[in-house]
Amino acid sequence: EPGLDLVHLVSTAEQVRLMRPKTPCEHHKERVQASGSREYPVAGAYVPQCDADGQYIPLQCHSSTGYCWCVNEDGQERAGTRTPPGAQPRDCVKPGKRVGFIAPKTPCEEQRDRAQASIQERYPVAGVFVPRCDAQGQFVPQQCHGSTGHCWCVDSSGQERAGTRTAPGASPVDCRKPGKKAASSRGLMTSAQK
Repeated sequence: EPGLDLVHLVSTAEQVRLMRPKTPCEHHKERVQASGSREYPVAGAYVPQCDADGQYIPLQCHSSTGYCWCVNEDGQERAGTRTPPGAQPRDCVKPGKRVGFIAPKTPCEEQRDRAQASIQERYPVAGVFVPRCDAQGQFVPQQCHGSTGHCWCVDSSGQERAGTRTAPGASPVDCRKPGKKAASSRGLMTSAQK
């Protein structure tokens, strides 16, 4: 039957995606996170951001310092693209240009820019939370405080979801399914998962 072939192709494609080896970006992120306590990076450490396919997101930002820069496909910083906290980041598709006023800033971008501006005014930067936004300017579902290591889930407006905050070193909550802890590195399930 023709429909069965399509189901087989989709399930095969899904299996290939799940079985693919880790990318350089994923390895880089894993190394940084492993250098801290359990799943959390050392406070203030730069953690690379990878897209759904495991590739480096073209615009990388340091959550503790607020500096942003463009990277090539190998994750190497492109010369001349670094912007200080509070400054308009570069358009990494066209690194010679600043991101223009093509679209209004999203709430996540507004909050991030305000946090980065306050960092610039109050150097040193320890203690300021800078929200992470995805490529579309929306809040990344799991937010982590770069200085404290606490993580929590947020809704689409950036509001913390009750009961999702975790302490440094604790298993993070799976933000796609609040109330469930992510599987530990040993593959053990917590009582909340059972």
